[in-house]
Amino acid sequence: MENKEFRFEGLDAKTELKLALNLIFPGLAVMIGTLVLTNILFPGIHFLYPLLFASFLTLSVCVLILKQLAKRVKAKEWVIAINNENLKVKFQNIQYLFNLTDIKMIKNLGNAGFRYLTIVTSKDIIKIRLGNTGLTPFSSEKDIVQLDKFVEYLMPYIRENFNQKELKNIINTNIFSNFGVYVVKREKIKYSIINKMKPWQIFVFGIGLLFFVIFLFMQVLFYYFDNH
Repeated sequence: MENKEFRFEGLDAKTELKLALNLIFPGLAVMIGTLVLTNILFPGIHFLYPLLFASFLTLSVCVLILKQLAKRVKAKEWVIAINNENLKVKFQNIQYLFNLTDIKMIKNLGNAGFRYLTIVTSKDIIKIRLGNTGLTPFSSEKDIVQLDKFVEYLMPYIRENFNQKELKNIINTNIFSNFGVYVVKREKIKYSIINKMKPWQIFVFGIGLLFFVIFLFMQVLFYYFDNH
């Protein structure tokens, strides 16, 4: 395999999670504050309108905060060097060195504006996160192109040595080139309950869970307003 080097900006899963956790308290503050304020100013209004407005305002504030937090992450460059069949992956002060034969699974998921690439080896799990959307403001379009080129470069080896997992829970598996989950042929493909569900089943489950959470949230608010 020809020697190659790929560079792109993004995050790892731990950094992405830290940024997401930083949004919890501001998001709750905006949501609850907006609902309380609208109840004081417009006591007779139907609860659904303040809820929709509060949700929109919370999302907008979280997007703005996330953009500022992402700018503060200075070391965002991923460097992947391929030497024959050896890969060296570097991010911040972390470095991985392994052979292609050590890879057990590759997950190349995401959407048009973001990529979630996970490489599972016999020792490590490398989670690369790129995106240029409002909720994933970590990278540029050029970075996403570079990541896609890296995966494309590996595809001849992947097609020869891996089986592709059937993703029944995803509506469109052709969102971008080489989208999918690839499991090395010596490993058995395992399917979780979510993998076995169809898209409409996941949608119904998600909507049901959302309404359940909203119902509990509204019960707490009604209890608060009835006792104050």
